[in-house]
Amino acid sequence: MDITTPQLLYHGTTSDTVQSFGQKLLNSPYWKPGKDFGEGFYTTISIAQARKWSHKAAKESWNGSKPCVLVVELASVPEKVEPLLFLSDSPAWASFIYAHRRANVKGEDPCTIHPDIIIGPMADNDTGKIVHKAVQLYKDEQWFYEQITVSRKGRKMDSLRLGNQVVFCSERWESHVKLVGYHIYTGSRWTYHESEGTGEVKLV
Repeated sequence: MDITTPQLLYHGTTSDTVQSFGQKLLNSPYWKPGKDFGEGFYTTISIAQARKWSHKAAKESWNGSKPCVLVVELASVPEKVEPLLFLSDSPAWASFIYAHRRANVKGEDPCTIHPDIIIGPMADNDTGKIVHKAVQLYKDEQWFYEQITVSRKGRKMDSLRLGNQVVFCSERWESHVKLVGYHIYTGSRWTYHESEGTGEVKLV
């Protein structure tokens, strides 16, 4: 199956991780379980969405790091890639998220064979709470689907409002992606810095 992806992707993180990402972008030991599409390196085609991720990460940081958005270039695609594509929210999409949100042990995955790359809508920000409630109340996947696609005002949200994510779930993509720069939030504005041609990142 051929796959064409955006050339530039964005990853929300904190400023203290830039040096490490400059050495290696896809580092599976650091990938956490219990996320929408399982363990992986999460990116988006929306810089605005990545900025939201970075602010959330900075608030959860214990060392006062600043919000940071990595700019990642996808230069090529590995051979024989079998991507999983969710073009919009659907019961199958919700089922996949529900299974992976409940997988809290690193290395344990509900998929028999996890896809190398997954592209699809995000679940909303309250998904963790909804999963916890679903498990406690023995709710099924249909209930979960309805909960994560409805706004707090009770209105059905479309996929565009949910946001998108492109998740690399295998380190075999490492030689195909490149850190070209990063944005750091200084408290009043975002400043952009280019990464050096050697792959190293010069911190400001």
